[in-house]
Amino acid sequence: MSDANTGRKGLALEETLKEYFWQAGYFAVRGVPYRLDDEDVTDVDVWLYERPAALSRRRLIVDAKNKAKPKAAERLIWARGLQSALNVDGAIVASTDKRPSSHRLAKSIGVTLLDGDAINKLASTPKIKLGDQHSSEGYDGLFKAVDAARRSADWRSALLDARSSLLTSFGIHSANMALRVAGFFGEQAVLAALKSDQAQVALRGFYSAGAYAAIGLDFVLADLAFQSHDDRRAALISGVRYGQTNLREALTPVRTAIGLVRQHVSNGGSIAAQVERGFDQQAARVPAEIIAEYVARLSATDALYTIARELERNAFKIDIVHYDALSVEARSLLGVFLDFHGISREKIANAARGSFAKQAPATHEATLFPEDALKSTKSEGHDAPEQKH
Repeated sequence: MSDANTGRKGLALEETLKEYFWQAGYFAVRGVPYRLDDEDVTDVDVWLYERPAALSRRRLIVDAKNKAKPKAAERLIWARGLQSALNVDGAIVASTDKRPSSHRLAKSIGVTLLDGDAINKLASTPKIKLGDQHSSEGYDGLFKAVDAARRSADWRSALLDARSSLLTSFGIHSANMALRVAGFFGEQAVLAALKSDQAQVALRGFYSAGAYAAIGLDFVLADLAFQSHDDRRAALISGVRYGQTNLREALTPVRTAIGLVRQHVSNGGSIAAQVERGFDQQAARVPAEIIAEYVARLSATDALYTIARELERNAFKIDIVHYDALSVEARSLLGVFLDFHGISREKIANAARGSFAKQAPATHEATLFPEDALKSTKSEGHDAPEQKH
């Protein structure tokens, strides 16, 4: 079998797994780059986020290899190491390997193994094959095409920046990165209003970035669940404005630096006062209250998670859903993000309006999780990793 054919089979398996877990209720993203010091080290085939309960969140990584000569032991150990490096709650390896020794190794290191039998069952499940969605390669190709036309790499880079932050800084940092990317694509959608093809791609990027911001904020809310509304609001303001939900911790490095200026620089008192005043004024210009006020009210619901799934699903639709046809909840959250960036909601709604076929408000999938596909692994004692509370 040629390397090309093996590669295509591997990509098809990744797409199948993404859809499988999506229908199971997860938020699933394919091809998430793992970066260290701005260098791409590797990528995660499928990244999973789940909200199983009000106070519980889980993140898992999936490594998929569909090869004629599988090296399951190597992939199991690799996945376990990456799980530890990323500090996520579990790892899953999908391999054509069926050897009992691979199952024993998987169990001993706490990695879930989907073997060849499970993969064959997944591949033959009709419900997992949806024809109305772009594959991840097709989706990313839309952004590459715009970059090629513009002779830049801005759109693809922005999308990957938001995606990679899911691995290395998930939570308030990834939410802030996604908010910046959402603002970028929102502006591009308005600027490209006369170029309907580019406006559609920009809207897709806006939806995806909005979805990543929503799940990052949902993750933050889990730690704020028992706080009062005012405390949650204050923590979110601090998080959006300074990158940390604890205001005192966020400001400690800044105050320390200002104190050193005051102590060791000639005329330090005056200079430190100017620096402090300038910092406070610049921070105040970040309208974090817009997001904090809205999000703080959602801590007891799964609204952010549900909206994120809707947005990401619609971003990948071949016949993309127009902004006006999203659910009221999704439009409200995106409207808050637009207000945060000072982008007109009306202009977004009007961007390339003529190129969209208006559709009914999006609904959320009710497809049952095909549990029988995993019976072989569960019977071996390889259940999914336990929930993290």
